[in-house]
Amino acid sequence: MSTSSIGRASLRQFGVVILMASMTVLFTATIIAYVWTRVVNPVWKTPDMPELPLGLFASTAMIVGLSVAMHRAVRDVQQNRTESLLRDLWLALAFGVGFIAGQIMNWHTMAPGLYANVPHPLYPFTFYMLTGLHAAHVVGGFIPLGIVIARAQQRRYTSSEYEGVRLVRQYWDYLGVVWLVLLATLWLVT
Repeated sequence: MSTSSIGRASLRQFGVVILMASMTVLFTATIIAYVWTRVVNPVWKTPDMPELPLGLFASTAMIVGLSVAMHRAVRDVQQNRTESLLRDLWLALAFGVGFIAGQIMNWHTMAPGLYANVPHPLYPFTFYMLTGLHAAHVVGGFIPLGIVIARAQQRRYTSSEYEGVRLVRQYWDYLGVVWLVLLATLWLVT
């Protein structure tokens, strides 16, 4: 590895750290706003509003599956197993799409709460805000994952050159942790 590639590698890693730090600020502010909104509103959830969808647990399984597939992809590339790498990257993408599909079903389940007979249905609105913000980051993560898949198909990764795979895995691990925090917040605060 040349000096310049070491510099690029550390710059890319620094970029991912900055991205995750800024996302942490955004998600933390959103969670604080959710908790504050819940605390200060006397009418939070009326009996005619739906409960939190149990499909959230299926979404959790999807995001965990995505993270596991990305860990396997890193292991595959470290062992120069290109076909396994491609399979696990495509599997990660499938889990990501499954997560979004699950979220759409969860949003559909919550939709009647938006039309409940209360002046400001904050409970379902904040549910959409938290889960929608996370889903937007999942969809955004499809771009670097797609780039990594394309590069893997071109056989550009080896056991000594696989930083892209590793950085994308870090991003998905981060989103997995964020999802677990959001899920805990939804269940504990609601």
